[in-house]
This record gives sequence, structure tokens and C-alpha cells, in this order.
Amino acid sequence: MSVKTGDQWPRWEVFKKDNDRRPYQAVGSVHAGDPEHALLTARNIFVRRPAAVSLWAVREDDIVSATVETVLAEMGRDNAGKPMHGPAGVYHVGVKMTHKRSMTFVDLIGTVDATDAADAMRQARELRPDALAWWVIPDSAIARTEDSEDTVESWFAPATEKTYKQQQYYGTIGRHVGELKRAGLMPRQVNETPVLGAKHVRPRLEADADAPNPIAQPMAQLTAQPPQVTE
Repeated sequence: MSVKTGDQWPRWEVFKKDNDRRPYQAVGSVHAGDPEHALLTARNIFVRRPAAVSLWAVREDDIVSATVETVLAEMGRDNAGKPMHGPAGVYHVGVKMTHKRSMTFVDLIGTVDATDAADAMRQARELRPDALAWWVIPDSAIARTEDSEDTVESWFAPATEKTYKQQQYYGTIGRHVGELKRAGLMPRQVNETPVLGAKHVRPRLEADADAPNPIAQPMAQLTAQPPQVTE
């Protein structure tokens, strides 16, 4: 089991594969104490929709990353910049190709055989020099769900029946505010009650000038009476 850092478990990056035609994509991260814990937490968080057939989890410390900005900054230095440590072997290459807003960060596009992490990063940059960011991940550091029909059935298929986790099953989500207002379903203020059809007029409370003030009367009586002197 991994050791906690401060009051949190180590961070694991999660990669999800939607189907056999799609690559593994970095969808987010979880805090977990071990690989099984990481995969279970990732399933509960990121497999809320049916599109998933496999999950990977990798400790953040095992991923070596670089961006165009860091590469350019290191080119202007005398040293090689931040050292990249990692074992010899197979590395998975992830790349980010666009600044377009997306639910994922990098796509895994293939593997390279490397002597260490620095060699893997060099090959990754040569493989896709037009990328905006590169990740290299040792194959030995990846925790995986099993590639079997039983795993898909037990881990991912139940999401198809949990429709309450999908926003399209909630009628008002996604409807324009103007449409809700025209239908009388959108209160104009927090303390108003929605009324369908007729215009809702908020009741207004006005003070009656002739009405006695229940607070002012006792105070007036106290000030009108002379103080009692005890001999």
C-alpha cells in the first residue's frame, strides 16, 4: 500500500477506453492507497456513462511529462533541465494535440522501447513533434482492469441502467432560461413561488401609520413614569 502524503493518498491518473476503436484517454485523477483502490475509485467517478470498456490507473509520480513551453525553456539553459528517471523497457506515449476545450487531456497513441524515461520522451517528441504536450508512462507502472467479458459486464455494463446519473434524464437541465420563464417555471426571485400561466404578483407588506407600535408603547410608558425613590 502506498504511503499518504500529508492527509491525502497519492494521486493516480486515470485513462479510460470508450470502445475498441478509441484510444485510452486521460480523463482525470483520483487519490488512492493502492492500484485496486485506484481502479475502484476511478470506476465510481469516471464510468458514470455506458461508454467504457477498460480503465488504467498510473501513479502521478510514474508519469514523465513535457510541454512546448518547458522544452523551449530548457533549450535556453546550459543543463538538460529537470532529470527524467524511469526504468528501461516499454513506454506508452500520450500527446495533447490541440488547445480546444475537451474532457480529456492526452490520448495514448502508441509505445516505444526506451533505455529510460528521458529516451522515451525524446522518441515521443520525434514521433509527434507538432504536439503541445507529451506524456511517457512505463508499461510496468500501469494498473489495468482485466480484458474479459466478465469484467466488462460487472464493471461497465451496469452504467447503462443507472440513468439517474445522466443529465438528459432530467427534464429541466439543458433548457434555456427564457423558455422556463415563458412557461412560468422559473421564479423571478429566490423567495417567489413559480406559477404556471398567470402572472405572479409578489405580495407587498406596507406599514400602517395609524397602527400602534407594540415595541414603542412599553418604552413610552417606562420613560413617562418618574423614578421611584426608596427611603
